[in-house]
Amino acid sequence: NLPNKYAVYLYPSLCLFEGTVVSVGRGTDLPFQVIGHPQYTLGSYVFTPRPMPGATKPPLMETKCIGYDLIGYAEKMNEHPAHLNLSWLIDFHSQLADKTTFFNNFFEKLAGTAELKKQIEQGLNEQEIRESWQPKLNEFKKIRKKYLLYDDFE
Repeated sequence: NLPNKYAVYLYPSLCLFEGTVVSVGRGTDLPFQVIGHPQYTLGSYVFTPRPMPGATKPPLMETKCIGYDLIGYAEKMNEHPAHLNLSWLIDFHSQLADKTTFFNNFFEKLAGTAELKKQIEQGLNEQEIRESWQPKLNEFKKIRKKYLLYDDFE
């Protein structure tokens, strides 16, 4: 499912979509390199998931999806911060009409808690969500400091 370095680079940001109604390109030649949904109208890329080896019953099979080809983003990976890109997830949630079915049961397992889902549903932006992580990250950094063999690279 991760056929090249671009899919590997994008996977941390796109895997959360597996807990939503949005397709991550399973059933195409670009799994984890494209995202889309039939009711999304802002994207410039169109794809239709079809049965194929490794994706015999892909989500949204045989349904035209509108969204984004993210290979260009991944090709410039050195120009982007090395962290999750939540903007795509927030954008799709805000643009799709049915908010009640956007997330499925798997999302909270992928995210680790229910908090991220709540924050997106409350309309928090990416910066606000990231800032909410800082207290726990700072606690973790204090704990791990005594176990580091080398200077931290922050």
